[in-house]
Amino acid sequence: MRLARLVSGWVALALAVGWSQVGLSQGEPLANVGERSNPVAQTIVEAMRSATGAEMALLGAAFFNESASAPATGFTADDLIKSLAHSDDEVVVLSLRGEQILQALERALELYPQKNNAFLQLSGAEVRFDPKAEPGKRILSVIVAGAKLEPERVYKVATTAPMARGALGYFRVWSRDQIAQSTGRTVADVVRDYCKWQRSLLSQPAWVAQ
Repeated sequence: MRLARLVSGWVALALAVGWSQVGLSQGEPLANVGERSNPVAQTIVEAMRSATGAEMALLGAAFFNESASAPATGFTADDLIKSLAHSDDEVVVLSLRGEQILQALERALELYPQKNNAFLQLSGAEVRFDPKAEPGKRILSVIVAGAKLEPERVYKVATTAPMARGALGYFRVWSRDQIAQSTGRTVADVVRDYCKWQRSLLSQPAWVAQ
């Protein structure tokens, strides 16, 4: 009976403070941001996509703070901003052909399954790949905005100004001349706006190994 009363008390307390606040001390770490989809990083990238209306968004692993973590639910804007290595970087939009997006995704997987600063955290896209294939030939399929990637189509892709200028070796894939929109807003700005209405991390991984 005593145990039952204790369990009942815990449940009542959880309901009083909200289930989203239970077990948040552990948080969602960013230690794996350079090797697989990370919920915190994906949510930050989604904030950029949402703010610009782009079809997808991407950001290299080097632009995140691997030592940080954030709650899975009930997080604040500051929780996410602390997960960024450069929160003052401007959010911009690139116009990229589908074939360039494919090249970028292959580059992100060059060192897989090893950590890679150039690994891309994504939103608005689902990438299926073969980890056993040779580098440069690992992508099996790409879905962007709910449809199969078209090599010749031009897509709007949100990212940060340093990435758009070719950071992490992506100058081999696109040119700064392909920047279609400079928002004048930082990653921190768009994360704050995003957190006004969204308090749960993106849990669906953008990268799926087959």
